[in-house]
Amino acid sequence: MSKLIAAMLVLSSASVFAQTTQIKIATLAPENSSWMTEFRAGAAEVRERTEGRVQLKFYSGGVQGNEAKVLRKIQIGQLQGGTFAPTDFQKRFPDLNIYGLPFMFQSEDEVNYVRDRLDQKLLAGFQDLGFVTFGFASGGFAIVMSNVPVESYEDLKGKKVWLPEGDLISYEAMKSLKLSPVALPMTDVLTGLQTGLIDIVAIPPVVALALQWHTKVKYVTQLPVLYAMGFLAINDRTFAKLADEDKQIVRDVLGRIYAEVNAASSAESANAIDALLNIGLQDVEPRAGEFAKISAIMRNTNREMAEKGLFSPELLDEMQRHLREYRDQQQVEAGDASSETGQQQATKQAGTG
Repeated sequence: MSKLIAAMLVLSSASVFAQTTQIKIATLAPENSSWMTEFRAGAAEVRERTEGRVQLKFYSGGVQGNEAKVLRKIQIGQLQGGTFAPTDFQKRFPDLNIYGLPFMFQSEDEVNYVRDRLDQKLLAGFQDLGFVTFGFASGGFAIVMSNVPVESYEDLKGKKVWLPEGDLISYEAMKSLKLSPVALPMTDVLTGLQTGLIDIVAIPPVVALALQWHTKVKYVTQLPVLYAMGFLAINDRTFAKLADEDKQIVRDVLGRIYAEVNAASSAESANAIDALLNIGLQDVEPRAGEFAKISAIMRNTNREMAEKGLFSPELLDEMQRHLREYRDQQQVEAGDASSETGQQQATKQAGTG
């Protein structure tokens, strides 16, 4: 009898450990996009390596609603995760928006220098929010796409400029620049462009192609408006139910996907811009000094936003310090290179004299 009971306990324990945990994850990424190709492959790898104990089920194309709806569904247990932009966590985690301040960065090299020093601090903040994340993936810079040519700051005035719904930082920026924002969720932007509800959007070219926004605009102005990034977050209660080895497998797979996408971002953005121009969109050259003009306005606005609590003043100071460090290093290196070139030319002239 005791052997029978022991055998039943063993079988019962085995069935518990063999139970499947399904993690439902929503994303706006279209089904046939490179993102979904990566996610589907990652889900298959997780299923194989965990021997079916963990199954990642992705809902693509925004079928579960916008990010606000996805967060609500996670709260009530209909979903367990989603892909998000920092603005989706703006009220829960204000500092997450620090990289996306308009007209803060001029190049991906600047962003990478700052991110190398701040990413881990920001990722650690998710521990208090009830989410597990797997790194940040760059989306590149949002550039101006429009139905009217935009060469200068003045060309933006009086136009209907898309404002991501609920994006307090972009709203404050547009207010300080005296622009006319039209707030819409991402899921409504394509229709907004088609109907003339909006004239101008700022969006990474990779995203514009994926969401088909390029089909409703005529012009591209390659002005780095703001740096975009995304992340995947899973409810920590669900994640905690996984065996330790399965947790590590999920971390390995999703972490690798986000690291690879992040590393490929610069090339992907360049390829996307080439694709847009090859399709027939017109490339508009911004006038010299336009970035500096708008950046000067935004410096005061950024400080005001920090004082209002939209993000930490201390974090803003730290980011700006790292940015100054990088720019100072670039100036020194440029000066050294110029000096070396001058010396080489002088030596060459002396040799021919």
